[in-house]
Amino acid sequence: MSLATESHFLATIRTIDPHIDNSVVENMAANLQTRYSEPQRAYHTIEHVSFMLSALKTESTPPRGIIELAIWFHDCVYSPIKGSPWNEHESIHVWEEFVAETKSDEMIKLRAAVTSLIEATIDHAIPSSLPSPLETADVALLLDLDMSILGQPPSDYDRYAQGVRTEYAHYPDEEYRVGRTKVLQTFLARGKIFIGDGKEELETRARMNIQSEINRLKV
Repeated sequence: MSLATESHFLATIRTIDPHIDNSVVENMAANLQTRYSEPQRAYHTIEHVSFMLSALKTESTPPRGIIELAIWFHDCVYSPIKGSPWNEHESIHVWEEFVAETKSDEMIKLRAAVTSLIEATIDHAIPSSLPSPLETADVALLLDLDMSILGQPPSDYDRYAQGVRTEYAHYPDEEYRVGRTKVLQTFLARGKIFIGDGKEELETRARMNIQSEINRLKV
């Protein structure tokens, strides 16, 4: 069952500030559902949001509102043609406009933290300085959740890889093969794909999945 529902988004916001005008929150909840259902998406859909929210529930650390908000907004603007960092910057714009519309002091307190979390997904690295109340562990958690599809069983990984190819269908096969291989090799070149502790099994499976995709791209 999908966790990425309008009711889940409403509950997340109400936990932070129950006094925000319901119409503002409901409009954004519907807006997000529409955005994540856009036709150019095949992997970066509402299912991706749901997957991250589900994975968050399995973490031993109690979930924080800033993580859930970053999950909801981090890919809310997505154009495979314009790419990164345009996507992330536009997603941040949607987030910050929403905060302004809520007229909530509690949301304003979280604005910079969620913005930093979304920015961190550009390079998938922890920034050198973090705004309060953001902690290094928060950034590591979000980045690991975003990358966790890499360490899933091969059948799930293959669906992810096919989804990415579909999103980049505007690239000819050879151009995609070269570009995608370079991206995958940057993952393998990292000392650790996953930043947080206790991710050894995910790490091992991710490296196997990535290498398998590279091998397929060579054929």
